Amino acid sequence: MRRHALGLGALAMLLAACGGNTGDPVASPAATTSAAASATESVEENPTPTPTPSPTGENIAGCVTADMGEIFKYTRDGTATKGVIMGKGKVGAVVSYERRGTVCDWLPLAERLVAEGRRVLLFDRNDVVNPEKDTVEMARRLRDAGVEKVFLIGGSMGGRQSVLAAGLLKFPVAGVISVSGGTTQPGDVTDLKAPFLQVTADEDSTAPLELAQAVYQEAKKSADRQLLVLNGREHASALFTAEQGDKALQAITAFVTKHSG
Repeated sequence: MRRHALGLGALAMLLAACGGNTGDPVASPAATTSAAASATESVEENPTPTPTPSPTGENIAGCVTADMGEIFKYTRDGTATKGVIMGKGKVGAVVSYERRGTVCDWLPLAERLVAEGRRVLLFDRNDVVNPEKDTVEMARRLRDAGVEKVFLIGGSMGGRQSVLAAGLLKFPVAGVISVSGGTTQPGDVTDLKAPFLQVTADEDSTAPLELAQAVYQEAKKSADRQLLVLNGREHASALFTAEQGDKALQAITAFVTKHSG
């Protein structure tokens, strides 16, 4: 009898152990509801971003569309590409972007110039030899469109394109602006007579400050040579969205205004 009672006690202890807290706790209905609500709030606070649709009509690099200006096509040495003329006015600029850039990178400057009553020609470089010939062709096109004062603006290799194009054109340009012109050499500007602005960052390893200073010293024939050095490491169009971006944009637009009279 005592042995039977002991067996029943052991069984009771075993059942209690199985139904106790040694396993995973069972969530109460209130806890389940609270967790579900938290998950819903988290989803609402961090919604899945809606992808920006790609333009379906005619465009350049997916960022310049026909409603922004007159898109045109041109061909050189068998390579066809596109360009656009934005804005209105008798003063305009041809923009030549850097080696790994696109027309999209220069929209901050283009849009500011257009807002100030300038015309801007952006073009998709065809990457064949002598790219300065593209800049020459674009300057002629802008001139034919009724622009009386043409500025040449470029970043990095596009800056050198602009400098070289100024010497190839049959009409004098209103000014040349080189942003991080790391490939421009002092000899390129020896005979440059047009107003000349260089904009560069002091820690840009791709466009050493010493080179920009040497180019500045050589541009003795320029009607107005200027060198703006900004703090930072950003190169070419990346300057426009950096901490010093507004200062760079203001310097360029002020230079254009100064030499538009």
